[in-house]
Amino acid sequence: MTDRKRPSLDMVELSSGVLIPRRVHDALYPLAYPKIERLGYGRPHKSRDMLEPTDYVRFAPWHVGCCIADWERTRRIPVRFVGCKYCSVRYYERT
Repeated sequence: MTDRKRPSLDMVELSSGVLIPRRVHDALYPLAYPKIERLGYGRPHKSRDMLEPTDYVRFAPWHVGCCIADWERTRRIPVRFVGCKYCSVRYYERT
């Protein structure tokens, strides 16, 4: 039996199993965290709301969404998932 292939050093494997380029993953977190801390409570936010518009356009939308979802699942950011788990657009609420 062979071991599962491990991601290369230039990739990050998210908790969902998705591979993201390390440079993207590492660049997104310090951009997203300060913006998340300024989000309003009690209303839903999309992952695009968690970055400044000028920062959001620098990345592929699915990279941003996958990273935000991973950080929410692993409790690295102060948001929780709200909404339909089957919908393609995920919403989060500030905690």
